[in-house]
Amino acid sequence: MLSRLTFRQTTLQTLTLLLLLSCATAQADDQAKLAFLQQQFDNSSDHSRLWQQGWLGLFGGVAALNGIAYTQTEGEHNKYDRAVGFTTSFLGAADMLLNPMKTHRFADDLKAMPEPDDSTRQAKLARAEQWLNAAAEREAYEQSLLNHVLAGLVNGLAGLAVAYDDKRPADGWMTFASGMIASEVKIYTAPQTMTAAREQYRNGNLEAVTAKSDAPYWQVAAFGPVLSATYHF
Repeated sequence: MLSRLTFRQTTLQTLTLLLLLSCATAQADDQAKLAFLQQQFDNSSDHSRLWQQGWLGLFGGVAALNGIAYTQTEGEHNKYDRAVGFTTSFLGAADMLLNPMKTHRFADDLKAMPEPDDSTRQAKLARAEQWLNAAAEREAYEQSLLNHVLAGLVNGLAGLAVAYDDKRPADGWMTFASGMIASEVKIYTAPQTMTAAREQYRNGNLEAVTAKSDAPYWQVAAFGPVLSATYHF
């Protein structure tokens, strides 16, 4: 009878120890995942903020410039270029507002979330995983064929308008070419790190990540048939 009681006590102690070890392992795993995700968001934060605010400011500024200058511009051809430049830049700014890059916001919001216990830590991890997917999907869209096609459609219509409606084929080609260069540079300079981070996270590879890039970025915009380039350090 005594040996049976001792066996039960030993079994209960063993199960309790295994449960504690399991909880500790799960807690450590959640902390490792959160640390990885926070580092990934932080590494891409500056690039995301610069890209989003830079292109939004550039498109918005060009739209405003063309809108203000339209009434002060002489010559029908020049006024037509102002109208086309305003339209394409306004559409670019609207796209940046309606479909922004939010990685830098996610980095700040994740860092601000508390995790005093297991329940809040798990909720924070779930939210971080949602933000990881959202950031990766936004990056994937920027590089997608659909985005290239839409850019080609907008710039193609702008070029056709100048070429046929305003009867200036050469300027129409220039408007199309300058607009496509701006669009492709915007796509080329967009962040892509969260796409790789999601793949790494799904594979369970939570090793230390490389430091964020301090590389400068080109930003290009079209002023009708004129191309403007800006270099950000």
